[in-house]
Amino acid sequence: MSKIQLIDQSELLQKVGEYIYHPLNTTCILVHTGTVAIDCNGSPVQLQAGSIFFIGYNKYYCFSEISQDAQFKVLNYDRNFSNRIRFSISKYDAYRLIHANSSVPFSPTATDFETIWTLISTLHQNRKKAQNQGMDFLQKANVNIFMAIIYLLAAVIYDAGERHLTIRNQRKEEITVQFLQLVADNYKQHRDLAFYAELLHISIKYLSICVREITKDSPSAILSNWLLSEARAQLIVSNKTINQLSQEFHFSDQYAFSKFFKKHVGITPNIFRERQATTVTN
Repeated sequence: MSKIQLIDQSELLQKVGEYIYHPLNTTCILVHTGTVAIDCNGSPVQLQAGSIFFIGYNKYYCFSEISQDAQFKVLNYDRNFSNRIRFSISKYDAYRLIHANSSVPFSPTATDFETIWTLISTLHQNRKKAQNQGMDFLQKANVNIFMAIIYLLAAVIYDAGERHLTIRNQRKEEITVQFLQLVADNYKQHRDLAFYAELLHISIKYLSICVREITKDSPSAILSNWLLSEARAQLIVSNKTINQLSQEFHFSDQYAFSKFFKKHVGITPNIFRERQATTVTN
């Protein structure tokens, strides 16, 4: 369970507005009471009691306001954790769930939310006991509690309108999920589709057919979106120069990186950084 982190409002790293989170894993925020305002990738998000909000691990966020009566949990889990959990739903639906990246919060029924909240609170308490006392049986129990939470989140996400009823080709679905997992691990170093097609032992054409059919996006667009999301986050949360970022993202030089960024965003990385009012925090 070291791949899962769980904190509440009393365990935030710093005061409201003083710290920018750039999670390496998927984050889920659940608000039980009160209100919580966050800034996610430059956009304000208001979370009310009984709401749930997912943040992808290539985004950044900070808490801008927390009411005095607010009680909330922040669940952070490894993007590869889904590989170790067997779901009865399709592989792509399982992937979408584990890597949920909703742009708006959603509110399940009060009963469903309380059930999820109770399980997460139990998981939170058990993790502290297991860490302090080295209880192996509690760690095993926590894995099952986490699986139950994921299944319940799946139900409320689908009820909120996220369910895809389309029957998919299983082989194409498996290829797409494998591609998405490879992109998550390699998008900084490899933007050539040939790299991914070779690892999957298929042609670039067939890779494109599979990914388009399952996700409705092209493989190239998915790669670009990953890189752009991380580039935006780095421009906000780090002091790295444009040249350093171009090296990190394996561009030939800073001019090639700036050209790529401007092509997709409409402005240069320098202008993007200047327009952000958020204080840089590492």
